[in-house]
Amino acid sequence: MFKDRPLSSTLKSEKGLALVLVVMVSALLLPLLFSGLRSSGLNLQVASNLKVSDITLQVADMGIHHALAVIPSGGVFTYSSTTPIVPLTAHPTLTGYSYSVTAINTAGGAQAILTSTAQGPNSSQKVVTAYIARGNYGLGSISLTGSLAATTETSFSGTSFDVSGTDQCGMASAVPGIAVTDANLQTEITNNTTTDGGLASNQMNLVTGAGGSPSVLVVPPTTPTATQLADAFLAQTNPSPTTLTGTNFSGNDSWGTAATPRITRINGNADISGTIEGYGVLIVDGALSIAGNFTFNGLVIARGDIQVLINGNAGINGSLMLGESITYDPQVELDVRGNAHVRFNSCNLNAANGWVTLPKQAKLIAWNEKVG
Repeated sequence: MFKDRPLSSTLKSEKGLALVLVVMVSALLLPLLFSGLRSSGLNLQVASNLKVSDITLQVADMGIHHALAVIPSGGVFTYSSTTPIVPLTAHPTLTGYSYSVTAINTAGGAQAILTSTAQGPNSSQKVVTAYIARGNYGLGSISLTGSLAATTETSFSGTSFDVSGTDQCGMASAVPGIAVTDANLQTEITNNTTTDGGLASNQMNLVTGAGGSPSVLVVPPTTPTATQLADAFLAQTNPSPTTLTGTNFSGNDSWGTAATPRITRINGNADISGTIEGYGVLIVDGALSIAGNFTFNGLVIARGDIQVLINGNAGINGSLMLGESITYDPQVELDVRGNAHVRFNSCNLNAANGWVTLPKQAKLIAWNEKVG
């Protein structure tokens, strides 16, 4: 007969077998574990590369919008294949990312193609091409082109005036209530310090349009300038401009009608206190003081040794451009007070644009990522 094996001997035998099984299973699982860890590491690297690639593409798109912001309002585009619009520029908040933008004309200058090249970490690069054209009129409700903050340029009185860049005929996007070309002047107008000619706290909501309230935005200089635009209008023969000598206009008069707008030029200083309504283009070569019940529907250009005072119930429904003299800088160029209003109206600018092409903003038509 077989003797029963001691329990301790049996346990020792099974323990040895279990150890062998553990070693065998571990040998089988370790390659799988290492493979999983390696795959996980690769997935993390792939995810990181995809993230960098996506951010670099967004930076390239940012370059397109940067270019749109700095391209001056104008007519046709005049770019060659080497024209830099935005030089190599570091991303303002993302370390290691940068972009640059160039432009070339197409469609006879009616359109242009922007190429934005973005660089990112680990030699990441993305290229975006965009087609742009001219869109809305590139004017503010009031445009202070060339005015610098070296002197007090503006003055605002009361809480009844109204400067609006919202299109009154609803055909175009909002423009700045006040467009300036000097960032320091923008600061002066919006810093809630009236001693330098700025808006008071209870006047901020009286200047509205693109960008909120107050709508005072920095824009590139227009092409053509206010003076060049005025010269182009005065060179027209159909209709021929009507020239008036600067004086006190205190009676009733009509300077063009909605059916027959005209180009009116005032040669010298003008003090308008009567009841006058006008349509088309008004060019003033001198100081301009508007009060009474004067209303002009269209484009008003004040140039030369300018000082513009808008008071009383005076109104401009279109756009007001101030072209500063290079030899004379008055202490206050723009003075808005009383119940005066200046409101952007693209429909009232159509007559002016029919005679001389007004500067228009660059707008994005389409864009795509350039592959390969």
